[in-house]
Amino acid sequence: MNLRRASAPALAALAALAALAAPLAASERQGIDLFAGYSFARIVDVDRHGANAAVGFDLLGPVDGFVDASSHWGTSEGTSLDDLTLMAGPGVRLGTRGGTVFFARVLAGLVRDRASITVLDVDISESSSRFGLLAGGGVDVPVSKSLALRAQGDYLWNDVAESDARSSGFRASAGIVYRFGARP
Repeated sequence: MNLRRASAPALAALAALAALAAPLAASERQGIDLFAGYSFARIVDVDRHGANAAVGFDLLGPVDGFVDASSHWGTSEGTSLDDLTLMAGPGVRLGTRGGTVFFARVLAGLVRDRASITVLDVDISESSSRFGLLAGGGVDVPVSKSLALRAQGDYLWNDVAESDARSSGFRASAGIVYRFGARP
């Protein structure tokens, strides 16, 4: 993996988060939220359906922490394609507890791909794991004081070490958020 290429998007995203820090200093703490929902990804021109789960929590001052996991699957020309992402990193959440919340984040972590084909009841597969970045944001719209509906979009970037190519794409997710510590 070329660290010079990986660090440019990460540094740009962290600089954007740092620029937002001053206005957010007076922002209200959000507590902990748990998200689970449907996820659609388009990676290297292949549509993949799947699931996404995430946790958001207060970290330091206006900066919040996020942990995100997703899994997608699809097929291309008879080959089954699966991916798994496990990411964590900083971000910001804007809004009031129990109300509408907007968030932006930059996460880094593991990207694992698997391609397989079945020939005469024999499964032949190849897997690879590598570093990746996930940047994006979304909105939580309240349904009740503890529940919200979430819509989010992210861009996944990662290197494919074998070919020095990129296996990147967009991901959109929608689902339910459960909020701990939301005001009545």
